[in-house]
Amino acid sequence: MSNSTRTATLLLLIAFVLGAVAGIGGVALYHRSPGMGRSGGPSGYLARLSKDLELTPVQRDSVSAILKVYEPRMDSIWQDIRPKFETVRAELRSDINAQLTPDQQRRYADLLERQNARRRNKDSSNAPR
Repeated sequence: MSNSTRTATLLLLIAFVLGAVAGIGGVALYHRSPGMGRSGGPSGYLARLSKDLELTPVQRDSVSAILKVYEPRMDSIWQDIRPKFETVRAELRSDINAQLTPDQQRRYADLLERQNARRRNKDSSNAPR
């Protein structure tokens, strides 16, 4: 296998893993509660469902009750997988960083910092007041 084929295969694999991690993390983050420093949470999900599906008040109350029942289970699952998720994300970022030029590495670090800042701002805006 030539170097260019190996590099292309590695980049394709990195893109696939990044997509999978983003998908899994996105689903987990989508369902997390704002009271624990998380984005969206059940109230955000309920608002989106209510708007997108045009829920009636009765449906909205039913879906709200369902979300409250499942929230502890979702939180428990996230607590179990979060350390693994963080480890894989760190490995992924390190592998991507190794493929970049020094200038790209600086820009990548800036991009990651902006993402972290947005996440922190979103989490603090969802904190209970």
